[in-house]
Amino acid sequence: MTRKTFTKACYIKLGKRGGWEQKCLEEGIAPLAYYDVPHGMALAGDREAIRKVYLDLGKTAGTATGHASQILSFYDADPDVLWITISGGSLWWAELAPDVEYLGSDPKQYPQGSRFRRTMSGWHRFSFDGTPLLIGNLSGNLTKVAAYQGTVCTLKPDQLDYLLRKLRDEELPEITAAQEARKQLLAATVEVIRLLTWQDFELFTELLFSRSGWQRISSLGGTQKSLDLELLLPTTGERAIVQVKSATSQAQLDDYIDRFGAMAADKYFYVYHSSKQSLDVRDSDIILMDAPALADQALKSGLVDWLITKAA
Repeated sequence: MTRKTFTKACYIKLGKRGGWEQKCLEEGIAPLAYYDVPHGMALAGDREAIRKVYLDLGKTAGTATGHASQILSFYDADPDVLWITISGGSLWWAELAPDVEYLGSDPKQYPQGSRFRRTMSGWHRFSFDGTPLLIGNLSGNLTKVAAYQGTVCTLKPDQLDYLLRKLRDEELPEITAAQEARKQLLAATVEVIRLLTWQDFELFTELLFSRSGWQRISSLGGTQKSLDLELLLPTTGERAIVQVKSATSQAQLDDYIDRFGAMAADKYFYVYHSSKQSLDVRDSDIILMDAPALADQALKSGLVDWLITKAA
């Protein structure tokens, strides 16, 4: 698809309560009900005639105007209009062919719409570069259009701008600045972790795991500057063994790989903040947590202030 600059975007609900979604997404179409409005009237763009249809049906002036706007938006053949819908936890987008294909005015004979437009290349739920457009990863300012009570609505300028950035995998300047600030904070947090005494490093490790839901069952002993922890995750019943070392080496890791093999647990963690060499867990399933990994978890767990206080 051409990565064009769209000047407008419209949301369309695929059937009442999304009842037409599967058919529309599979067949690459966008339907519209509005059985009371003749095709020729809509094709001519006669807003007042469409309003009169609904006024004669007893609708209020505001409701009649809203219906006319939705129908005329659907008939808008402007190629620079992007269409979106929300289904199955994803945002879908499409370009619609200009022609509206009319079926008929009998809802019993045409239960899935009185007319429809075909998509140019189907409905898509990925950005132009293939990033999934999952609702959970999108701003509520955009996804709130799914709560629209009508069938078609036009996105506001800020919603359109956000949507196009997501389709192009472009970040907002504010997000880019925040990401850079986080990167710098992570680097600084790594250095703070390395300033901890071995006692505080052990306490930090225990706090980190406890904030993730793990509960300490017991200490399995160890030398003064190392500590084995036995942990339990109540939600799943998993057990974990954690070896904590401030500074370590490959030789020490190899020794603990053998030791872990004799301990019955679901997970094995080897936690450290310094090593003069890159460590390799060989063919074991031990999870290594070095200073950068610990710093990332500290940010997520709200332990940065604690670290600063302890290291100060």
